[in-house]
Amino acid sequence: MSPEKLLAELMPNDANYRVVSRKPLGGGCISDAECVTIQEDRSSQRVLFWKKNAAPFIENFRCEANGLQHLAEFGRIRTPKVLCVGIAGGQSHLLLEFIDRTTKGTNYQQFGDALAQHHHASAGNQIGWEVDNFLGSTVQHNRWDGDADSWPEFVAQRRIAPQVRMASDSNLIDTSLKNQLQRVIDQMDQWLIGRENRTSLLHGDLWSGNFWSDPGGEPVWIDPAVYRGCREAEFGMIELFGGCAASFYEAYHARYPLPDGWKRRVDVYVLYHLLNHLNLFGASYLQSCRDRAAAILRAT
Repeated sequence: MSPEKLLAELMPNDANYRVVSRKPLGGGCISDAECVTIQEDRSSQRVLFWKKNAAPFIENFRCEANGLQHLAEFGRIRTPKVLCVGIAGGQSHLLLEFIDRTTKGTNYQQFGDALAQHHHASAGNQIGWEVDNFLGSTVQHNRWDGDADSWPEFVAQRRIAPQVRMASDSNLIDTSLKNQLQRVIDQMDQWLIGRENRTSLLHGDLWSGNFWSDPGGEPVWIDPAVYRGCREAEFGMIELFGGCAASFYEAYHARYPLPDGWKRRVDVYVLYHLLNHLNLFGASYLQSCRDRAAAILRAT
């Protein structure tokens, strides 16, 4: 099916879509993506970010769209508009507003300040999300009836434990590591002591490929795995691959300081993402999981 026919099926209105240009985009490891410029009748051109996958992937795209729409409600960080989620031509599709990146690189100071504003503006006491969603292609278990007081139990039972079960079922971890991880789960209250007893709406998958500055310098984020949780959990993915520039942390703390001991507690959230990478990509992440679990257990 031609791109024009797909667009007409996905966005059925009176527009006569004509595709002006298409450019494949890299950076993802799950779905195909491209930048598509379209002409609608005699109106001006529009640029779309178009993601495609197999038809059963539609629930992943629906969760992504849901997350983007909820993040956009707070308006502190630019979020691409969701144009369409649907199935056409035997595939699932997600069409978003295309937001280009600046050639100057990410403005980490501005991003840190905006993230702090978002966490503050979305503060509350709920935990989890009304539906489960996806971290990469892994189901992220969000359903929870508790409030902020039960956050350590949520992290233990909805974050670390499911990842451990997956890794064990796939024979990716041995008995020694499984026992260490069980200790982390059983003593979660201890590892997360000192946290702030409130939650925020989290992006949930905030690695460097999912945020940048647009040509006007405004922070942008994409590909969320949203839920409500302790804002320190946001830093788990940020810290997984080495963190951000110092200006990011300085700006964040100037706007909305994190409680003392946050770096120690963030190890738990890094472990969650490491275990997810182990389950997604295999044994190359095994030693990092061992090292992080051991670091948590030493911090007594």
